[in-house]
Amino acid sequence: MGMLLQMEVDAIRAVLIACRHGGFARVMMESDSLIAIQMVNGERLVDAEVGGLIFDIQAMTRELQKVIFIHAPRSRNKAAHEAASFVHKNGGIHHWDFVPPEWLFINTLEVDARVSVQF
Repeated sequence: MGMLLQMEVDAIRAVLIACRHGGFARVMMESDSLIAIQMVNGERLVDAEVGGLIFDIQAMTRELQKVIFIHAPRSRNKAAHEAASFVHKNGGIHHWDFVPPEWLFINTLEVDARVSVQF
């Protein structure tokens, strides 16, 4: 499992931190990592390498009104994969509230939703 699992779990933790700072009380989080989702949901033994991160995630979920963790296979979660790939290649911190960045909309969301928007 190794580094990829650690990256997936760390991403879940980072999103929860952002949700908490953004004032969200109810969160539904999707990940294409079935193992990470199972660990966070208590459906699988936690690997020692991510134990601290899982502990943090579970502590943060108790601070929010409702948090749901769902496994979404990559084939049905292209936008998340595209965003993660972009950040991995370009680095930095990226976020948006309601309107996705143009590169994500044109490359993935527009095709998936079969809509278009003028930027």
